[in-house]
Amino acid sequence: MNRGDFLINENEIQSGKLGKYQIETILGQGGFGKVVKCVNLDTKEVMAVKIVKNRHEWVGRKEVAMLKKLRELDQDKNNLVKFAKHFKYKGCMCLTFELLDLSVWHFMKKRKFEPLHLSEIRVITQQMLVAVEALKSIGLVHADIKPDNVMLVNHKSQPLRIKLIDFGLARTVNKLRQCMTIQTVCYRAPEVFLGLPLNEAIDMWSLGCVVAFMFIGQNLYVGDFAFEVMRVITQIHGQPEDHLLDSGVKTMFFFKKEKDSPSASWRPRTPELTMQTSSSTSSQSTVSIEFNSLDDLTKVRPKVKNRFEREDTKAFLSFLKHVLRLDAEKRMTASQALGHRFITMRHLSSIPKAKDYLSSAHLMIENSQLEETTVEEFITSSEVIRCKGSSINSSDHPCSAGNCKDPQTSKHLNKNCTTGQNCGTPPDSTKANKCSYRTAETTGADSPISAPTYHREWNDRIC
Repeated sequence: MNRGDFLINENEIQSGKLGKYQIETILGQGGFGKVVKCVNLDTKEVMAVKIVKNRHEWVGRKEVAMLKKLRELDQDKNNLVKFAKHFKYKGCMCLTFELLDLSVWHFMKKRKFEPLHLSEIRVITQQMLVAVEALKSIGLVHADIKPDNVMLVNHKSQPLRIKLIDFGLARTVNKLRQCMTIQTVCYRAPEVFLGLPLNEAIDMWSLGCVVAFMFIGQNLYVGDFAFEVMRVITQIHGQPEDHLLDSGVKTMFFFKKEKDSPSASWRPRTPELTMQTSSSTSSQSTVSIEFNSLDDLTKVRPKVKNRFEREDTKAFLSFLKHVLRLDAEKRMTASQALGHRFITMRHLSSIPKAKDYLSSAHLMIENSQLEETTVEEFITSSEVIRCKGSSINSSDHPCSAGNCKDPQTSKHLNKNCTTGQNCGTPPDSTKANKCSYRTAETTGADSPISAPTYHREWNDRIC
């Protein structure tokens, strides 16, 4: 560590004070600073204090600006970390937050990365969606959603209650630029890799990656470098459509256009071709791709035997496919996702013997003390097909309370098709936790990210 990183003496951090805050322990550290557990000597309140490195004070100022904007929202209701205040101590900027429990990553680590049950995933996912929708309502993009930044509040007293933390890379949506390289590489949206226009949809992609992580107990898109991760994305989802590749200002780092062919089609670059146009330090990809589609994710989970768990798994995969759409314009929004049948559980209400399963799922949500929120009803094509009894081409269909509608005519297809009864059929046909946690805010190479997490344990990986 450079001497200029902290003006606060290391011994002070180990067992000293930050003004009126008594330091109890170091929670962790990262690229932009340290996080310590402190007691406010005036109020006796236990807090998490983020000490920003002196040379990164600008990062702290940006984060404070974003955190102040969050105060426009009810942070408890919208599952966002509470920021108390900031102050300077011996030249270092210090940010104080409520003390939370442990991150989803550490929660999974304690379980030896055993996948979560679908009901557990649903509870956490719903809360993340509420947070992302709230950020969108005030024009903010988090830009660094990952398991480390989703915190359990207090898992003993409020099981699976979570909050979104670390707004060090957050920005208003109008400050997003097409050439930016943001987000942790394993959770980075395709439009960021390709250099396409950016908006709130990048947070939905990262959210989908976190959801997949909880489902399989490992990162879905593994890799240390952008090229590796984009290769995995292409393997699982197929190549992005030509109109996306044609528009991307960074497409040439991942795909090469066959100029000699009649159609001038794009094809993926090999690691060797990438070395000719990139400053990457690795010419050989070491990533082993386990999945060829999102449907393959079920292969790493215990086999499901009863009907309601099978239907729940199908609903989950439908949810994931809509969130992890390569084209940001077609990607499900947070509001739509909150109305998807995996979240609402309407697909379970008509299944015989699913009562106990459904009751347990509802109880889990109640125990996490989720707040009610306004959502859009999101109906997939298969749900409409079940109502109508015939095939429909469109993938997303509106549904009124109690009646499915044709997306083109808005006419009711079956007045007996009520939400949660005849609208829930499976849709789409289509081990390592390896990920160097790096990101950057420029068009340059990946660089270390901030020290974000305000929890009682710390990430011991690259950060």
